[in-house]
Amino acid sequence: MHFRFALCPARQPSPLKPDSFKNGIKQFAKVAILTGIAVGPGPTWANAQQADIALNAENEEVQLFGLVAPNPGLELKMSGPYDLITLDFAEEAGDVWADIRKGFSVPDLETQAVQVRERALLKNKRMVNNMLQRSEPYIYFIAQECAKRGMPSELALLPFIESQFNPHARSPSAAEGLWQFIPSTGRQFDLKQNKWVDERRDLVASTRAALDYLTYLYDMHGDWHLALLSYNWGEGSVLRAVKKAQEAGLEPTLDNLELPLETKHYIPKLQALKNLIQSPERFGLTLPKFPNKPYFAEIKRSADVDLREIARLAGVELELIRKLNPGLNQPVLYAAHSNTLLVPVEYSAKIQASLKQYKPSNPQRNYTVKKGDTLGEIAQRFDVSVKAIQRLNGLGKKKLIKPGMNLSIPNTPKLGSWES
Repeated sequence: MHFRFALCPARQPSPLKPDSFKNGIKQFAKVAILTGIAVGPGPTWANAQQADIALNAENEEVQLFGLVAPNPGLELKMSGPYDLITLDFAEEAGDVWADIRKGFSVPDLETQAVQVRERALLKNKRMVNNMLQRSEPYIYFIAQECAKRGMPSELALLPFIESQFNPHARSPSAAEGLWQFIPSTGRQFDLKQNKWVDERRDLVASTRAALDYLTYLYDMHGDWHLALLSYNWGEGSVLRAVKKAQEAGLEPTLDNLELPLETKHYIPKLQALKNLIQSPERFGLTLPKFPNKPYFAEIKRSADVDLREIARLAGVELELIRKLNPGLNQPVLYAAHSNTLLVPVEYSAKIQASLKQYKPSNPQRNYTVKKGDTLGEIAQRFDVSVKAIQRLNGLGKKKLIKPGMNLSIPNTPKLGSWES
């Protein structure tokens, strides 16, 4: 699906004043944004709105970019195949941030809350630099996925707000990954969650799911601000807030909607980040030089692989592999659950070569089928998939197991932790 967007005219930014800022946000009912718990508006909301949006400049204890989970109340299931982008490497690659700036098309927001967020970024340069550096393996891919769908490039900045671009981030509401999907929402978008993998942390799968969700929300509202509010608070909650504003004769703009504190700050956070990427000199920052080309390559694998052994054979640090495959719960690629390995482009040749050298210590085991056995029970006993046994033994609808049959059982690498 493709959209047409009208780019907003560039506005002249005002210089930031670092000495005028006190970091923090207002603690409303002693609930911090970091917890991911939203506090609903009270009966005096209309009179207190501006005070809440402006935030309290005295509190320096609160994290400015917390972990926020999408609302679990989804009713629409959207999923589909996804493919990594194929690019022409003959073309000179530019800077990823310059390419992102070209795709900005969400209407700008100019409020006091945005100014406070800008000063927060100015105050917390170390935090900002760490976030920017953490985004290196992921930002190009996400920006390109937005471009492929005709979506605003601002959406590629959402993981800064959701997880600080930490794929292992976990919120108190059990949301995980760059896009902070909670378990139920992840399942509705076909993100696998088992002892082998958690695709809420998988870069490719979770990005596909997040952009599916955002596309659905934009189609619902026809407005990116409302779509973003819905991503944070849930589409049902936003629809009710819009209806209430319209019944009061008000336009459903950010200022006119009754929103919980966390959601009220969501778009100002994004706008501040957008302004930072647009004009980093205003913040006294230099954006890291990330080339506008793929950071990783994909390798398809039909057999299980112990990634600890692959790293040893390739002579690369295991952490380099882990960084691009955070959805794997074990340092093992189990082909029945995940058949794609992402590897840094610069090490892809070494890792490909190590995969050719790789041989499991025991390629297979044997088992004699007993009366009453089922293929599912045998697979569970050996902790392998039914399909793996079928594939190795040529089984299928025309060839079933029977007592006395000797089965070859594929060997699976031993469980372990990434740190072991």
